[in-house]
Amino acid sequence: MNRHCPAALSCLLLASLLAAQPDDEVSARDGGSKIAPATFECKPGHQVDTHLITLESATARYGFRYSGCQDPSHGELRPSAEGNFGMPEPTSDNWYWGGFFQVMVNGTDAIGYRLSDIRVTEAGARGAFQAIWAHPDADLGLRVMLLSNTNHVLALLTWKPKPEATLKTITLRLRCYPSFFTAARHRQGERHCQTPRLDQQEPETLELDPAQDGYLYYYDAVFDVARGEGDGPCAALVAPDALQGGRVQIGDYAVMTDLDLKPDAGQTRFALYDFTGLTNADAEAYLRAHWTDDLAQLTQADFRPEPVRLLQADRLQAQAAQLLADAADDGQTLKPQVDEVLSRVADLKGKADEGDWVAEAELASVLTNSADLFWRLKAFALLNR
Repeated sequence: MNRHCPAALSCLLLASLLAAQPDDEVSARDGGSKIAPATFECKPGHQVDTHLITLESATARYGFRYSGCQDPSHGELRPSAEGNFGMPEPTSDNWYWGGFFQVMVNGTDAIGYRLSDIRVTEAGARGAFQAIWAHPDADLGLRVMLLSNTNHVLALLTWKPKPEATLKTITLRLRCYPSFFTAARHRQGERHCQTPRLDQQEPETLELDPAQDGYLYYYDAVFDVARGEGDGPCAALVAPDALQGGRVQIGDYAVMTDLDLKPDAGQTRFALYDFTGLTNADAEAYLRAHWTDDLAQLTQADFRPEPVRLLQADRLQAQAAQLLADAADDGQTLKPQVDEVLSRVADLKGKADEGDWVAEAELASVLTNSADLFWRLKAFALLNR
């Protein structure tokens, strides 16, 4: 065995980590579950679970807030007066901080049921998290992802019927308050929803054409940053494959969007923009110039965590065996840890390949957390040549 010093090993590890550092990282910060007495969310004396996850890059910052009352009296329901899933950043209006997102499964909101999983799944070149809800008729999953150098988030929504359940209707419901809380601030605005084919203003209902209404741009002609009013507009893209139709109810306060999805599609994709700080003209110009490219990116995105996407299990096994052999006696000290990692990878990959998002997220975590172990093994293999 070649003699080596800890300093040399440390330098090798540091050099490898620096070499792997991406130029533009996306952070994904999980504030964790916080249980506190209910205030506005539910009845006095009840306990509410709140969870905040923030995705941030050099160009954008999006925060998502889950809340739900955990009192046993609710059974599998997790009520929250303002809604269960909101977007408090970059602004509290637009995609409403208290609750902008619902998924109606056979007429009842799946987001109001027990949350079975919520976690960050990726950070670095991309930032992402997932949430999974247990509706009586279907398991519902949401993955949200922010790419570097983009101004919007991509989302994948999936649903899988429970045994013996029939999915008759699936509707994605979105709520926004474009640029300003008009009625709450005793002000009158002029709400609009624009698509590539038309521009409709309050108080009307816009019937959507999936083939022509590729983007939905929500703005207020009074509360425009160009006039020194409001925060800026917002928008959404929806991939047309699973979309049957829908409508936008353009009120003078909230704007409600219902997107009717094909129950047998099993999934849909959408993107959300918050143009806080931009004028209406600049936001509209961006959408007209970029929405087709953004839609292509959305439809082609792979929402699996990067370590899972890049995993070649057979190659990992072979490389580990060769490194253990090359590392000689030093490798034997690490072999139990390497064997444990390889065993977990094999088990979790099998479940992930069957569509288990929890197993897939855990697989990504195992691969990420074992990176240092394999760098150490590589360093020992190099030093023992």
